[in-house]
Amino acid sequence: MKNIQINYSQLLFLYAYLRLINLSLDRSRWTTWDELQNYFKDILSPHLVAQYLINSFNLPSTDFNNFNYTPQEKSLLNKLKPIVSKTFSLKQEEVLYYCKLIFQFDEVLHSDIQKYHIEIEKLRVDIALYNMNILGKMILWNDLERLMKIEHFWQSEKIDISKLEEFIPKDFK
Repeated sequence: MKNIQINYSQLLFLYAYLRLINLSLDRSRWTTWDELQNYFKDILSPHLVAQYLINSFNLPSTDFNNFNYTPQEKSLLNKLKPIVSKTFSLKQEEVLYYCKLIFQFDEVLHSDIQKYHIEIEKLRVDIALYNMNILGKMILWNDLERLMKIEHFWQSEKIDISKLEEFIPKDFK
């Protein structure tokens, strides 16, 4: 398995973006689907994020509909290694799986479904688990605290939020 070096700002962005999707999907259960679709018209497109990853890491052409990968939770050693060495790496398959998740979200987002259903919940849970078990294990606590407050659909106006723009890497094109 090929390892991909990722810089910390990219790691924070990838986590923030999936967290925004996770929270937005969760909140969409209590409103109409077209409201969620309207919200994402003003948010960075999942397709653009996937293209950024494909181009930045020179990922192989992949049929994401037939791509199967089960992410394995990172161990405590994997969590401590990046903090000590200041290098962050993901397996190529983990990055491809990230792309698969956001392509699936993009497909659902642009579909003509009328309301939240079990397949959308499965996608939301897959996103949450990936974030918690893969990306979240490499992020410092103070940054993780900021990421927990990421903006999202149907958010409370009473809480302090972090804007996605704060986490977009400088090399994002």
